[in-house]
Amino acid sequence: MCYMSEQTKSDLTRRSPAEIQATVGSVKKRLVIGTLFAVIGYLLVGSALFFEFTQFHPLLDSYFSTYAEHSLAGGGPERTAGGLKDTLATIHSWPSTLLWLKLGGVAHILFGIFLALAAIVRALALMPHRLAYEMTQA
Repeated sequence: MCYMSEQTKSDLTRRSPAEIQATVGSVKKRLVIGTLFAVIGYLLVGSALFFEFTQFHPLLDSYFSTYAEHSLAGGGPERTAGGLKDTLATIHSWPSTLLWLKLGGVAHILFGIFLALAAIVRALALMPHRLAYEMTQA
């Protein structure tokens, strides 16, 4: 036997079909927005990897083959000589861009997953109402 208080009974009011359809619509919107965030995140991470492999690594390779006697940290008067200063400035500006793309991509992916999970929880919370409506129709 199940004992329910009056508070619990009042919380179990059935929703109208229009309310159920509106909630289903909001679940679909959340899933679409979550998918968009995840796609944007994958594009950001993919572009970061693409730039890293096609531009940053060749830049490092050319630096180490051209300036074999210098480190990336540089220092001293030889650092300002010729194109070394410009090459080092270019190399040192790349990691921050790559880090932003990777972290931004991961954040978008995680937020997309969160929105999809929130939509799933909302849909599961809606199931008893839809089931009650379907049972009264039969």
